[in-house]
Amino acid sequence: MDSRHDGARVGPWRDIGRSHARREANRSQEIDSWEELDRWHGDPWQESLERSRARRGKPPHAPTGIDRSRPRRSTGKRLRTRILSAKTIAGLAVAAAIVATVLASNGPDESPPPARAASQHSAAARVTTTSRTHHARRAAWRNCPLAIAPTGYVNPLEQAIVNPERIDQGVDYAGVGKVVAIGAGRITHLAADNSGWPGAFIEYQLLGGADAGCFVYYAEGVTPAAGLRVGDTVSAGQPIATIIPVYPTGIEIGWGAGVATKAYARVAKQWTDTDDEDNIASAAGKNFSALIAALGGPPGKREG
Repeated sequence: MDSRHDGARVGPWRDIGRSHARREANRSQEIDSWEELDRWHGDPWQESLERSRARRGKPPHAPTGIDRSRPRRSTGKRLRTRILSAKTIAGLAVAAAIVATVLASNGPDESPPPARAASQHSAAARVTTTSRTHHARRAAWRNCPLAIAPTGYVNPLEQAIVNPERIDQGVDYAGVGKVVAIGAGRITHLAADNSGWPGAFIEYQLLGGADAGCFVYYAEGVTPAAGLRVGDTVSAGQPIATIIPVYPTGIEIGWGAGVATKAYARVAKQWTDTDDEDNIASAAGKNFSALIAALGGPPGKREG
């Protein structure tokens, strides 16, 4: 047999074998390279575990290669976890602030609960008493008898020189001098200006006599007596105000209502702005005019 011919036939097969061997070697080397690359980069979860163990002083686990069965946590999921953690921390901070506020409100600087309760009860009692007094005053005009009984009373114009004018809500006068208290009373309202009237407004509540509990007002062209204050007690004949001479609207005196600066006739709906234009005398105005006449003073005029 010709060895050259045999060599020629074997050569190609040998080359194929060699080529296959080289491919297998390259493939093995490629696989080794990828495994080395995986070991170099590592699994993020495994890396985090190894770093945690290193911080706690525990020996790291030997790399076991890539575990394809373990799901990898994405960066987005870790970011969401961090955001949720920040929200949780903020919520805890708010809760801590609320707790601190509550504790501070009950701290040692505050009054003890029994003392605080007593103080609140006392304040509520004062408010209730004030409210009752206010409502009692607002309703007092309803109980005013408007009696024409001079006993215990004096003429309010006894220290003045006046000319009587019309009767409206009360009685109008023009003149000079002083107006005095009809009887013993307590000042309930005093306004030298901004009274809702063209001038001042002074009111007191009678404490005795047939008209005890009724209110009397002096308004418009008067100046309150010096030193007079709301709450002051006055006696019968005590000067309450001085008449301003030649005042455009003169003065007006009559029954009050104990409601701000309103007259009895206005609150009782006995008198309106139309009545003012038509010079209509109210029932309360006519009653007060009759009382002044009974006390010796000049009564008002009915012009309407």
